[in-house]
Amino acid sequence: MADAPTDLSALLGSTLLTPATRRALEDRLSGTPAPTHFTAQEFALLLAVSRRLVPHDPATLPLAARIDARLAAGESDGWRYDALPPDAEAYRLLLASLPADFQRLDEAGQIAALTQAQRDHPKVFEELLAELTELYYAYPVNQLNIGYVGFADAQGWTQTGLGSLDPHEQEALTLAGKRP
Repeated sequence: MADAPTDLSALLGSTLLTPATRRALEDRLSGTPAPTHFTAQEFALLLAVSRRLVPHDPATLPLAARIDARLAAGESDGWRYDALPPDAEAYRLLLASLPADFQRLDEAGQIAALTQAQRDHPKVFEELLAELTELYYAYPVNQLNIGYVGFADAQGWTQTGLGSLDPHEQEALTLAGKRP
């Protein structure tokens, strides 16, 4: 928990979250898991691809490392196209379709290589992009950055209309240093 921002720490320490939700968020904020599924070369490529597709700092938001950890644990993301092999195989296929020097390419070169990979492997590309996006928005700091505090779940919700917040959601935003 040492790397959780102070404003988020106050919210995590409050009674606004259920214990199960607090544990899930703390797990998302815990350190970067060491890669164990992909080879060093594959992981470096996945890291570069993840940074290009969803700009982020891997030191604070380890998207590629989370994918690697999921695959190392033999877990599924819950779905896949019937025509595709399991995620680990599919992701390796996508990574292998990229140029060996992908990390050294400039932005235009990386985008061109990813565009070609998307054409060659559209469903795998979609799977990877969806997983990266899910991981990005599952990160509590990013949720707060867009004004989402739905994880403040201890009291339930009565205000479910567009643009309306329950009083405890307003309290959660205030605790996090955000204006409701």
